[in-house]
This record gives sequence, structure tokens and C-alpha cells, in this order.
Amino acid sequence: MNLSILKQFGSNKNYKAEKEGKIYLEINRFFPSSKTCHLCLNQVDSLPLNIRSWECSNCQAKHDRDINAAVNIREVGVRLLALGTSATAQGGNVRPKRGRKSSVEAVAVELGSPVPLWAG
Repeated sequence: MNLSILKQFGSNKNYKAEKEGKIYLEINRFFPSSKTCHLCLNQVDSLPLNIRSWECSNCQAKHDRDINAAVNIREVGVRLLALGTSATAQGGNVRPKRGRKSSVEAVAVELGSPVPLWAG
């Protein structure tokens, strides 16, 4: 597929989201959403595409591959929104915007870190 078509698709999604008062975020395409346990954040080494469900070796939770991936993607989106940025230190611009300083304290958690959202 042509790269310019993909960029236009992303741009259209962003436009539609803004028009409806929503936020459009993209996560790294190589984020291991399917093979990371959304409960304990343990990551399996390999998870071939023909494996549709798996059990975490750390917490013994049973996962449906697609549901687990959806939960992980949602949590990454929530984490990015909580940090107040759509970019991370993994390739994005991390410099603060100029202007008035916020009274909100930054959380020292980066995308992919093993800290669950409910930890505080």
C-alpha cells in the first residue's frame, strides 16, 4: 500500500475525531499488545498468529489474544492521555511546550514500563 494513502487515512481519522470532540492516538506498530499479559505485564517470547488463546506463565491468567491486545492498546492510550501527550520518549518529541507551567506533577512512567495504571 502506498505510504501517502496511509498518511492520508491517519489524517482523516484525526480530522473526524477532532470534529466529534474525540482524541485520536496512534501507538507504536511494534508494541507487543497481543503477547503482553494485561494483568501482570509479563511478556511471552513468541506467540505465533495461529495461537488464539494463551495462559500467562507468571500469573496463570487465561487470555484471548484479541481481547488481551485490545485491553493493552486501551491502557497505552489511557497512559498517554494521563501523561498529557501523544508522544513518548520512544521516538516522539518530549520537550515541554512553552508557556505557563502546569501545577500537575509529571509521572515518571514511560510507555512500555512495567508499572500498571492502578499503581500509584
